[in-house]
Amino acid sequence: MKAYGETLRQIREQKGLTLKELADGICSISFLSKFERSDSDITLRLFTRVLDKLMMSFDEFLFVHNEFKAGQLERFFKAIGNAYNQNDSDALRKLKEQEKKKWKQSGLEMYKHHVLMLQMYESIIDNKAMVEEVHKEDIQRLADYFFNVEVWGQYEFMLYNATMLFLDADMVLQLSRTAYEKSIRYEEFQKVNEVTGTILMNTIIYLLGPVNKFTNEMKFQAELGEFFSYLNALSVPEHKLFERATLLQLKGAYKLRIGESELGTAMIQKAIHIYTELGAVGQANHIENYLEQIMAYQETDS
Repeated sequence: MKAYGETLRQIREQKGLTLKELADGICSISFLSKFERSDSDITLRLFTRVLDKLMMSFDEFLFVHNEFKAGQLERFFKAIGNAYNQNDSDALRKLKEQEKKKWKQSGLEMYKHHVLMLQMYESIIDNKAMVEEVHKEDIQRLADYFFNVEVWGQYEFMLYNATMLFLDADMVLQLSRTAYEKSIRYEEFQKVNEVTGTILMNTIIYLLGPVNKFTNEMKFQAELGEFFSYLNALSVPEHKLFERATLLQLKGAYKLRIGESELGTAMIQKAIHIYTELGAVGQANHIENYLEQIMAYQETDS
């Protein structure tokens, strides 16, 4: 496997910098030369300074190092996302069997977590009850893992976002707060910010509950306000139109839940219009059906 030093030399030469120019003010020329030849290691602090001088993020460096291919983590979650979005339960089952095999061979708990996650997605597509296939002790081990990891990385954020539906409301509230708090240290890391925003949105969806409970008394009104405030603090960028439409939809659903039917309906209809304009017709139809169900339940209740 190619060493980091070799990749650094490749990038330095492509950017037209000499060893002396890159090392200046950071470390000695001989030290940097040894690192490029894999004769010496380098601290993360020094390596970050070197990359800053190259005007390159660590993510970009890894992308070049992996020969312009996404890393294993991103490929794994992308494969799950593609299978789920295409309602391809066969692809999900294939991925699940691969992770089962890895778990049996290595005994590593992470692969067991992956199996649980894939079971959840498979159950959603096949309209099966997840509890029929998932043991409570496995869910507890997953929750324990999240609570015990002191420093969350991109993997923990993505895994939690994908397995949230397994957990009970108290766990979701605790862990979503934890995820938001731990994400603050990554405020300049776009990928973590994006997945944090998705976690907060999914938490709100979770707390709003399914449509068939729409007329019940709101149990999590204060908590919903809390998570909306976290989303506002994240400040979804203007160019993220799909995410902004989703946020508008969620705010509309919340307004409906607290009895502001006219405003809530208008917000959801505006979100549907944005989805349609963006070409996300399937999403627009899904939300339109959601709104119709809400209105039907309200009419029944009245």
